Amino acid sequence: MSLARRCLIAIALTVPVLAAAQAGAPPSDTLSPPRTGTDTVVRAARRPAPDYRNLRFDEVWTHRRDGDWSDRLKAMPLAPHLTLSIGGQLRAREETAQRFNFTDVSDHYGQSRTLIDADLQAGAASGAHGRVFAEFRDAQSYDRDLPGGTRANDGDRSELQNLFVDVGWKRSFVRHGRQEIVSGRERLLGVPDWSNTRRGSQGTRVVLVHGALSLDAMEFRPMIIRLSDANRPDSTTRVRAVVLGSAPGFKPPSHLLPNVWQAYRIDQRITSSLRTHRTTSGGRVQWNLGGATPRSQTYGIETEAALQRGTSGSRALRAWFWTSEVSTQFKGVHGAPSVAVGLEAASGETLPSDETIESFNTLYPAAHAHGGYADVFGRANARLAQVISTWDPFRRLNLRGAFYHYDRLRLSDGVYTKQNTLLRAAGTASDRHAGDELDLTAVAALSRHLKVIAGHAWIEPGAFLRRSTGGARSSRWGFVGSTYTF
Repeated sequence: MSLARRCLIAIALTVPVLAAAQAGAPPSDTLSPPRTGTDTVVRAARRPAPDYRNLRFDEVWTHRRDGDWSDRLKAMPLAPHLTLSIGGQLRAREETAQRFNFTDVSDHYGQSRTLIDADLQAGAASGAHGRVFAEFRDAQSYDRDLPGGTRANDGDRSELQNLFVDVGWKRSFVRHGRQEIVSGRERLLGVPDWSNTRRGSQGTRVVLVHGALSLDAMEFRPMIIRLSDANRPDSTTRVRAVVLGSAPGFKPPSHLLPNVWQAYRIDQRITSSLRTHRTTSGGRVQWNLGGATPRSQTYGIETEAALQRGTSGSRALRAWFWTSEVSTQFKGVHGAPSVAVGLEAASGETLPSDETIESFNTLYPAAHAHGGYADVFGRANARLAQVISTWDPFRRLNLRGAFYHYDRLRLSDGVYTKQNTLLRAAGTASDRHAGDELDLTAVAALSRHLKVIAGHAWIEPGAFLRRSTGGARSSRWGFVGSTYTF
């Protein structure tokens, strides 16, 4: 299908949707700044306004007959203490890549995705409750001729993204089945919404909330996406994780204490030909300061760090990473601009032939949300400095700019991708600078349901990529798309 034809189809689909949409609060978006303190899977207090979320099963609704047509699909009463909610999302996106991954390969291609969910709930959030949640996904990719063609994260026809049951008491619950799993800022366990197929898992999760404490324990197997067959859990990989931290809405008794804190242990076992047992232990703390009045300036400080230990075959695993970020938002200024400055580092190989593997493995992150939207440079063996700024010049328009500077941490190791594979081996090059990326993005909420997104990224190779074997040229990546959520 040609680019012109895809654009005509996108216009034909978008115009009637826009005409039917009604004004309201804009839907949440993965390109917008992350909400502070929303690292929770428990049910929140009821909200009168629409609150579309990346995880649709985290939404809480009340039935409204005085709203638009979509309000009538939420919390529909079927019987006393039994409700059904219907939701969904239609998404179309066009991407262009020039000199993909610093090569001479360029391409433009399209992607589309349909999500439809049904949430059957019994009981009340103030006492005993249960639910069955199901979500259907259909993801398609058009004319992608870049290396890899249509990848597992690009296209997958007619599959179940979520299908689970859970039972609970107040904010605690037990959940079993096919489900999406996130934790913290999703640096290690997340759901990358930018991926057309998203990430799924099969397993059990237990969340216990008591007062100011939350305990989250899970065991799952990642879902394997098979383009021509039904997806299935990965029988060779099992993940167990325990996260102890502050409960949602926790208010510290002193401003010296963090608003959010977590300690975690993630145990990954892989029983393929190269048996691997990887344990990642770490923690995260976050302070939210200021904001004494609605228009006063606010500040945020966040730090996360983790160690990895274990074995892979006959080799030992010894790796680490840390990240720290300081941010501020000027609520008294038009558009409430924000600025965040961050530093990050993760270990790489000291001697590639050594008996110890020292390259940090990022596990299952929401990769697109961290380290650049072009998804070129990964975390391993990287020292990253970043500056991110957002501004809402109008109520329905969010602008974002971000700059990332990547250096190799250890000169004995190369540059990695976000999939933990080598982008360029170390070779004999002695340069440290790997590259820079500049992202500019815009999200326009045209109505309560409809948004349009656009962005562009400039990726400049550093001295290491330019001078090492294979060389490198400047790369460009851009996108435009629309999303309708109900």
